[in-house]
Amino acid sequence: MTACATAPPAEKRPAKTAPVERASKDKPYDFRSEGQVPPLKPDDAANEPDVQEIGVSSGSSIDVTDAEAPPDTVPEAAAEPALIDGFRVQVFASGDRDIAANAAREAQERLGVPAYVDLDGGMYKVRAGDFATRAEADQALPAIRKHYSDAWVIASKIRATRRP
Repeated sequence: MTACATAPPAEKRPAKTAPVERASKDKPYDFRSEGQVPPLKPDDAANEPDVQEIGVSSGSSIDVTDAEAPPDTVPEAAAEPALIDGFRVQVFASGDRDIAANAAREAQERLGVPAYVDLDGGMYKVRAGDFATRAEADQALPAIRKHYSDAWVIASKIRATRRP
């Protein structure tokens, strides 16, 4: 009986890798399906020349304060209104963010109230108004339905407005 060579066990075999295809204008590189980053070409962007890496030991820290930021980049605390519980009227939904943004601009022009795009359940939903109570939203609904027949009231976070 002659001994024949056997293949090494499966766990010790080197994995076969497919050649990496470069992205092109017709076919963008898909990292998730390929699983690896393509090598850089000579004309690819190199490391950013204006970025300097600094080593920080575990015992030291870097302190950055607002005083070091240019004055025009420091945000004002009162610039962004607080969000509170309230109601809006949903007028449109789309899976495409750009279409929803255009619909929100159109709704704001038609209705004369602010319109927002909210991502909810994978859909971009156009919702109009900042109504503090359900009664206010219900009162505005008939006028909104003149432009958007399928509109309905929905509980939402709204921008708080100061009332005298």
